Amino acid sequence: MVSIPYLDKADLGPLADAAASWKALPAKYDALQREFEQRVVNHLKGHWEGDAAQAAFVTMGKARTEYENAATEAERIAKLLLDAHGEFAASQKQLHALLDEARNDHYKVYDDGRVEDVDPRQDSPTASASPGLAEERKKKLDSIVSRLTRVLELATAADEAASSALERDANGDSQSFNTSVYTTLDSVEADQAAALMNKKGRLSDAEITKLNLLLSANKNDPEFSRDFAVKTGGENMLSKYNELMSPPAGTTLSKAQLAQLKELKANLGTTIGTATTSDDHRKGGPDPEITKFQNDLLKAGQRDFNANPTESPYGLSGYQLTSSLMSEGKWDKDFLQDYGDALITAEKNGANAGQNPDAYWGYPRTLGTTNIGALDPMAGYMDALGHNPEASTEFLTSDATINGEKVDHLDYLLKDRHWPEGPGYTGDDKNPSGYNNLGHALESATSGRSFDDDGAPVKHTPERAALMKEVVDTIGSDPGLASDSPRDALRDSLGNMTAEYMADVQGAIANEQGTIKPFGADANLDMGTLEPFMATVGRDPDAYVAITEASQANTAIWMQQVADGNPSDLNAAMENVTYPGGVVAGILSDSRDQAIFEEHSASDKDFNDAVATGDKWAGRGLGMAVGAATGTAAPIVGTVAGWAVEDIQAMVVEQVQQDTTDEAKREAATKYAEGWNAAGESSASSVREAIAHSGRQMSREDLDVLAGSVEQAAKSGHTAGTAWNSSVNGR
Repeated sequence: MVSIPYLDKADLGPLADAAASWKALPAKYDALQREFEQRVVNHLKGHWEGDAAQAAFVTMGKARTEYENAATEAERIAKLLLDAHGEFAASQKQLHALLDEARNDHYKVYDDGRVEDVDPRQDSPTASASPGLAEERKKKLDSIVSRLTRVLELATAADEAASSALERDANGDSQSFNTSVYTTLDSVEADQAAALMNKKGRLSDAEITKLNLLLSANKNDPEFSRDFAVKTGGENMLSKYNELMSPPAGTTLSKAQLAQLKELKANLGTTIGTATTSDDHRKGGPDPEITKFQNDLLKAGQRDFNANPTESPYGLSGYQLTSSLMSEGKWDKDFLQDYGDALITAEKNGANAGQNPDAYWGYPRTLGTTNIGALDPMAGYMDALGHNPEASTEFLTSDATINGEKVDHLDYLLKDRHWPEGPGYTGDDKNPSGYNNLGHALESATSGRSFDDDGAPVKHTPERAALMKEVVDTIGSDPGLASDSPRDALRDSLGNMTAEYMADVQGAIANEQGTIKPFGADANLDMGTLEPFMATVGRDPDAYVAITEASQANTAIWMQQVADGNPSDLNAAMENVTYPGGVVAGILSDSRDQAIFEEHSASDKDFNDAVATGDKWAGRGLGMAVGAATGTAAPIVGTVAGWAVEDIQAMVVEQVQQDTTDEAKREAATKYAEGWNAAGESSASSVREAIAHSGRQMSREDLDVLAGSVEQAAKSGHTAGTAWNSSVNGR
């Protein structure tokens, strides 16, 4: 690996000079060729005849070719050196910026790559007074380390590729000019990576390290990824991956070796995904070679790959291998559609028409000793959709015709399919239910973002909003689809989706007012299915926190909108935008108690821990609410509600933090009063902030009256939500 001091201090001037010199050579060779023609060849023509002359003219013809070859090689080497200089210069610039950033933020970067936090606040009362400081500093440190590693990887890959290219003699004869040298580092690195994937036999640790370096440095590069995929081939790609992830029986891998293979899975999956999208903007349509590569992957899904032919049980099927890789990176939308249809077709033609995937995808197939991947290929495919929003929306709103039967994708996955249970089937010890992966696809499909993307919100399209309504109506009509294990693994994702569509939720509750606007297309949610949907979803601690934060964020924004406007009746307008949040709080309050005391699926500690780790929805909810109110997904800082994030998070913490370790210690009247009061107090606090930041002049007496009015509206909503939820559940 290129070291930090080496890259930091490297003088790239000589390399730039060398590139310039090589760039000038073709013109000089051309001039020499013309001079040779004029002063030698043309001078002798017509003046020299005979056998010796014929032999001499043949030799001079070869010399003319050598001049041309020399010019060609010089031009290509110049391009290679310029490419190398560009790579090194970019890496060096990034390194300098990172070192400056680290220094300015009080982190010390050592020559061996270690990074140490030397912020004086760590040893001062400031640290103990700010519980979040240590976590914030640790995240920043991890970010610097990760980016430093990335820069050094890029520089190392470029350095080794340039060295390999310059040493290459494609003609196999050092006496002749090389007319087929590389002109880009991408092509060198793609050849190196493909050679490793095409090598017979298992790769050594050093070769896996080399492959990881090449893929990590270039996994998002379309040209590299395309060349690598084409030169490796779809079937061979899966075969080598299966071989690497399934070492022979008796092989003991160290923690470092396992980590290396997990890294390879991520790098290889991202690279292949990039390859499938490399022709998306190609003039003239799809690249035939990439189309062939994708078709080869589809065909390979139907066969089994035995990593160790003399051993039993066998390895994995092509679908299992492809889905394992597919859980990483961005993949071509059309390919994902074709792949999903092929996967469902395989299941429908398999054991019990898709009702027993355990048997269809299970023994004699095995993950091998590494346990990397998943036996249920649908789990990896769902995560692929979860990372590819356009593909997930299209797939989950469409159907396929299989054996003459129309199969609705969403119905099959949500209602018809039996999802195998266990970490071996999902490839995730912490999430042994495939419903968790299905949730990721649903989040992506309804939000327009990758399920694990915390970036700016994306306006809801009609297709995504319609899908959200379909999910709410489906589960609201049959809450059992998200109740009890293993289906309850869907709830956290459904909670995020509800938070995503909180303006639609509150708008449905207050639909006669028309004050609360959706963020983009309206999902037109129906209260008849929305309330049982939220009642079921709200029993999950993470979903509870996401919905609660988003609801309070929306209420705060709409309060601010009212405060900034000029309604004829301020109190009535504020009550209208407050009441829906109270209803949401009432439904959730009752759902929480059901989860703790009746369903026994969660505890107070689970809800309290969820608050501590899942506070992103205050900021995200504000962003979407601002977008709905102003027509743009504006950032929070400097906007109408920049004040609200910390206040809302504090309100949620206060509202959720409870300690009811025994049902007998908590009377119904007490638990109801706590939620009822919290809903009212948080709304009263928000309206005071909204008025303060609106510039509106209001006497203390009038403000107290307004706060009291809003508090009562929130409590009324809470009462309505709780009463409805209790009646539906027969309590």
